[in-house]
Amino acid sequence: MLAMCCDYRIMAASEEGKGGRIGLNETLLGIAAPPWLGQLMVRTIGFRSAERALALGLLFGPEEALNAGLVDKVVPKGGVMEASQREAAKWASIPPQARVSSKLLARKEFIENIDREKDTKDFCSFLLNDTVQENLKEYLDNLKKRR
Repeated sequence: MLAMCCDYRIMAASEEGKGGRIGLNETLLGIAAPPWLGQLMVRTIGFRSAERALALGLLFGPEEALNAGLVDKVVPKGGVMEASQREAAKWASIPPQARVSSKLLARKEFIENIDREKDTKDFCSFLLNDTVQENLKEYLDNLKKRR
């Protein structure tokens, strides 16, 4: 979720089949993404790809994420910090008022459609559902076992 809010997204490449995954897998726990998060996914990777990813709780590996548009660049594992600093310098070189205004213009409709009160109420009702609570407990227990 946080990555989709960033101006530029860099992900480390997989090494020997191991690496990070990115996406929204809440569906697997019985939780529907809040409307604003679903719309952010649609705006990031397109309607059909987002619809499929959200419905199935898909997580993307680095190359899949790059091809889908979920990340902007994939770099070797040790190069994320350097690549991020180079990219941040590019963004910082743009006059802030113009950069912020451009970003707000591009996201105006999205921002206007956020209904914090309703989204919070709906999300909390999902989280308090008994089945979702059981799924979350099982998920957290599985994470503990991996350590």
